Amino acid sequence: MSTETPDAIVVTGIGAVLPTGRGPEALWTAWRETRPALSSYRDPYVRSRRITQFGHVPDELQKLGRDSVPHKLRKFGTPFTFNAVLAAQDAQRQAGKSWEAIPEERRGLYVAQDDSTDLGAAAFTKALDKARTDTTVGADLQRVVAEAFGNAATFNPFTVIRALNNNTLALVSIAERFRGDCAAFVQDAGAALSALQRALFSLRNGHCDTAVVVGAGSYNEALKLAGLYRAGQLSAGGHGGDSLRSFAPDRDGTVVGEGAVALVLERAADAVARGARPLVEVLGTRLRPALDGGVGPADLAESARTLLAAHGMTPDMLGAVLADGKGTVHHDTAEIELLRTLLKDSRVPVSSVRPIVGTLGAAGPLAELALAPELFAAGELPPIAHLSTSPDEGTDFVTGSARKRRIDSVLSLHSTFNGFAGALLAKRPHTI
Repeated sequence: MSTETPDAIVVTGIGAVLPTGRGPEALWTAWRETRPALSSYRDPYVRSRRITQFGHVPDELQKLGRDSVPHKLRKFGTPFTFNAVLAAQDAQRQAGKSWEAIPEERRGLYVAQDDSTDLGAAAFTKALDKARTDTTVGADLQRVVAEAFGNAATFNPFTVIRALNNNTLALVSIAERFRGDCAAFVQDAGAALSALQRALFSLRNGHCDTAVVVGAGSYNEALKLAGLYRAGQLSAGGHGGDSLRSFAPDRDGTVVGEGAVALVLERAADAVARGARPLVEVLGTRLRPALDGGVGPADLAESARTLLAAHGMTPDMLGAVLADGKGTVHHDTAEIELLRTLLKDSRVPVSSVRPIVGTLGAAGPLAELALAPELFAAGELPPIAHLSTSPDEGTDFVTGSARKRRIDSVLSLHSTFNGFAGALLAKRPHTI
């Protein structure tokens, strides 16, 4: 019998393809061991003396992602959407074989993808190489651009999905047979929070019987990296793989990365009825304009407090807070004030996984939600890597070693590069 409320929404499957490796367990292990998965920036088509560090998905995992997509669909995808398909497959597998009995038209799909409207340098490099060597193609500009889109003969409207904002939605839905309610959201962490909120709404209103939420993206695109560098958001990389130093006095910017996370969500009663094991209950999300939009830390703290209150909670009842910890002077200073205002000497411990995996964009909030079952099971909160002393006396930042405590609820905080901030609230599922 379930003791959940009638509209409780639980996660029953998790898939992750991240710089730390495959699955949430790999991310959890790296966090517990304070072992960053950031490395020297590398790309076969882009050279940079200024972008020095990046959160790359391991090459062998990238290959697995590509291999997970049917061969005839590969020309329509990108590396990070291949990873999204692999993550979705892993999440569905964990959700149990009985998940397959759910009719395709009752499977909802809600995706969050980083803004990828520009074709990457790699696509045009390959197209130009072909133009130089293939006399049947020549250097005709239209043919070069068509080749970059994956069709050397002519523009096929279907191929446009490989660069536009619904690429993840298109590839996952075709490869994994989703024909039900769907939605696609764009741009970093805010997109993931919106996709989660839409999935919760659709499940509670009976628009679908299960909802797969996928967040995927990569900052490894020349124009994106150049824009973040010019804006002063990126670390100079002076500490190598340890360069993302959340809340530390010597922080000088973030390190961006890539990855994909997928979650299977369903109504708790349905999950228990089909024999699935609830891993975490998702309560809700909040997203609103942030500092760059004229909203200060106190307003953002009140927004998080409102989210808690909607579920009968106050800040002091939280088991843990997962801070964004981007590592820029601007973002971290504002977040320290937000935490001080929200927690007010409650001694709720605060940590961040950001120095381990980097800023992931649309996969970020889902990666932290994927960590919640590990926190519940382990009864400890790993420390913030590289942080030796708390940046605020009134806030309990976890430094040095893991904090042992029972954790029944988690609030994760997120900020975006485009002026928004959000929060995600989850708790331990209560089923017997």
